[in-house]
Amino acid sequence: MKNHFPLLVFPQAKSIPPKKGKSFQPSQPHCPEHGRQVIRLDEQLTLLQQDFKHYKASVSHSMTGLEPEMVLVIEIAGRIDDFRQAVEKIGLEWFGEWGIDDIPPSDDFYEEPKTGVNFSQKNIGAVPIKKKFSGSLFLSLSNEAGMRELLSLSDCWKKKQRLPDKKTKWQAVFKQTIDIRRWGIKETLDETGMRDRWRDLLEPITPGQSIPFQIELFYRESPEKRRQSENAIRTLLAKADGRTLGEFIDMPGIAFHAVKAALPAERIGQLLSDLDSNAQDTKIQLFKFPGIMYFRPTGQSLAVTEDGEGEAAEFPLGKVELPPVAAILDGAPNLQHKALKDRLLFDDPDNLAAEYQPGQRKHGTSMASLVIHGESMEDPSAPLQRLVYMRPIMQPDPNTQNLVEHFPDEVFFEDRIERAVRRMFEGEGTVPAQAPGVCVINLSIGDPDRPFIHTPSPWARLLDWLSWKYRVLFCVSAGNYSDAIDIGIHQPDYKALADEEKVAHVLKCIQSRLSGRRILSPAESINSISVGAIHTDNSGDYPPGQRTDLLPLPHASLFSPTARLGHGFRRSIKPEIFFPGGRQLYRTPALDKQSSYHLDSDIRKPGQEVAWDDRSGDLSKTAYTRGSSNATALATRSAARIYEVLNTLRTELGEDIPEGLISVLIKALLVHGAKHDDGARRALDAALRTPENSRKFKELASRYLGYGIVDIERVLGCTEQRGTVLGCGEIHENKIHEYKLPLPPGLASTRGWRRMVVTLAWFTPINPSHRNLREAKLEFSPMGKWGSLPLKLARKDADHHQVLRGTVQHEVLESEKQIEAYQDGHSILLQVACKKDATTQIDHAIPYGLAVTLEVEDEDVPIPIYEQLRARLQPRVAVDAVTGTR
Repeated sequence: MKNHFPLLVFPQAKSIPPKKGKSFQPSQPHCPEHGRQVIRLDEQLTLLQQDFKHYKASVSHSMTGLEPEMVLVIEIAGRIDDFRQAVEKIGLEWFGEWGIDDIPPSDDFYEEPKTGVNFSQKNIGAVPIKKKFSGSLFLSLSNEAGMRELLSLSDCWKKKQRLPDKKTKWQAVFKQTIDIRRWGIKETLDETGMRDRWRDLLEPITPGQSIPFQIELFYRESPEKRRQSENAIRTLLAKADGRTLGEFIDMPGIAFHAVKAALPAERIGQLLSDLDSNAQDTKIQLFKFPGIMYFRPTGQSLAVTEDGEGEAAEFPLGKVELPPVAAILDGAPNLQHKALKDRLLFDDPDNLAAEYQPGQRKHGTSMASLVIHGESMEDPSAPLQRLVYMRPIMQPDPNTQNLVEHFPDEVFFEDRIERAVRRMFEGEGTVPAQAPGVCVINLSIGDPDRPFIHTPSPWARLLDWLSWKYRVLFCVSAGNYSDAIDIGIHQPDYKALADEEKVAHVLKCIQSRLSGRRILSPAESINSISVGAIHTDNSGDYPPGQRTDLLPLPHASLFSPTARLGHGFRRSIKPEIFFPGGRQLYRTPALDKQSSYHLDSDIRKPGQEVAWDDRSGDLSKTAYTRGSSNATALATRSAARIYEVLNTLRTELGEDIPEGLISVLIKALLVHGAKHDDGARRALDAALRTPENSRKFKELASRYLGYGIVDIERVLGCTEQRGTVLGCGEIHENKIHEYKLPLPPGLASTRGWRRMVVTLAWFTPINPSHRNLREAKLEFSPMGKWGSLPLKLARKDADHHQVLRGTVQHEVLESEKQIEAYQDGHSILLQVACKKDATTQIDHAIPYGLAVTLEVEDEDVPIPIYEQLRARLQPRVAVDAVTGTR
């Protein structure tokens, strides 16, 4: 059914007093009794003292004038709120707090089941199973005075003496401490995979080879301390015959302080030899400097494109001049390609396009074509009617054979992106703002060396900060998994299975190796929308050849077999939405006894047709590609289409939608069109649901489904039986905005299927040193429970706790029960509340967008839902339902 009717808009929200009631206090896990904990902490603190003395001695010999310091890691069971003040009271410098989930239980620390008794094959009888639990890591820097104070407080606690005023929080710390240790080689090298990476690079060692890498420092609040750290790093690098590659980067807004550096391969080899011979110690002082948080790879390859000639195609001609609302940060495009000519506002202040040879501008060209044209390259009505702003941020990697675009060793992608976005909105030097009207920025790239684990990367934090500062939405690719898939059975046995059996088998294989499919940074950004790819396209039939579809389920839209899968930060739903990413095939194993399937990157069908930069100079070539980059470009295109709908509401229908809230409304509407595919949900349920995971299966399924696949046409307009109502505003801490959704009188006392979808999205400021990161937590809720309201609705799809962990709350509610009788004028009250989450006080108003859709099916309830909603939302304004004119 075509969309004929414009979106509706709520009247201005009513501000009401906050609800009264006690705040929920999370349960704390079981901790050991006092005597046992004294023994445990004594052992750990003794080791800590020895480590400090050892480091103090080494500092005095190698770096004269540098105060001996040590970063402490305190792992806590459960939660301790407002611990920062207690840390700073004893002279420690606060570095931050991380939340950690799924801590394995032990005899000392565990969480018991809240109700009843769990049984399992290994646990016969009425013995409760100890559960995993959550906790925190506190990081702080201690000097000698701080160490003395810490030991003094622990002595008081051991003797059960009262701790001094303003330091009593340490009593809970000592009670709940699982481990207290120094930050060392294990964290700086092993957690980032650098030890293994360097081993691979140094086999064999090339004489004179220089190894580049990135040093990420703990962020110190004092600028003077940061400069001291920089000087120390330069000195230590020089002592190891190394050097910096460019200047230090210092970004206070995201607490990021780092430098690119290089060491001779011989020094790296010496480090690895030292570590192998003496556990966690080395003679090279650089690797023992306490100010270093991580060593990381540098020179990441972020976009890899296959080669090929492509085929000629026709494109709708036309020149657009309207200013851009969508931007693309990517590789350089071929501006003369017929699909892109006169459709891009190209800005290249670093002259990166000059680095490309003919045929190398593939990724940027294909992303631009998908944003502008979608998959319908020959549809004259499809191209966006505005310019698209495009800024190259990558460049070809001269050291690779394939078409690889990257950030060079000496360049921080955080710096390039911050400069690009600032130039867009503020200008640069004497150059004015280049695209101040942009509402959405496409980022179809990610860092393959930094899958998301536990804490958001500096890149993700940067997107959060930029999103908040400029009120702009980033659409970010979740990333692609390009490794082979070993399905564990030989090719003939797999081929003999029915399609449903093939899918179930592959889903189980993917589930067993899920940790290797984490989303790639910066997809964990909490203010951004992360996009995953589904295994579909509109390219039609294709010759299979020696290629295999590992997920051949024609009646379900499953995620792509190359998909990177969630969760996000604090187990939030990531990626939030899925768009078509093309059907991805795999090369059929040559031998019957092989079970490993490798990615097929052919530019033939199936896939999504994109503009192609051809070496021959033919400006009409297209190719078929696949992946989450494509899906993200389609999401950005959809965001640009949403903008036009909102702009029409503002300029032609006179609706009060402030310009500063358009981006956050786009964010809400992008997710608002998402819904779980029934076939995909059934396939996951059949393959992965077990008695052990059934209670939390919704949360598990969200890793594969997010909020669902977006049907963008559903949010661009309404139908006779479907009405969508928008709200937006800026809300302060501890305030509530109340919206009144009128119930269509024709629904009263009827029986039939109906659905309500409610989506709330917002942009939050961030606090990089807090475990929660987001400063503002928004939540919508009805007055009363959904099931007790007249429509008798029940939640579907996502877990009702998980939807509250990010910056989008998306609820799908359905029912077929008898609707209560109610009078004309009856409404559902929806309340949007704002609370602090990672701060003592929110100093700013938080921008948000709200979308509510109510719909029924024609054959069940043939009533004009849209007209009845419109009449009660705007009773004094006559609107032609078809044309939208007044």
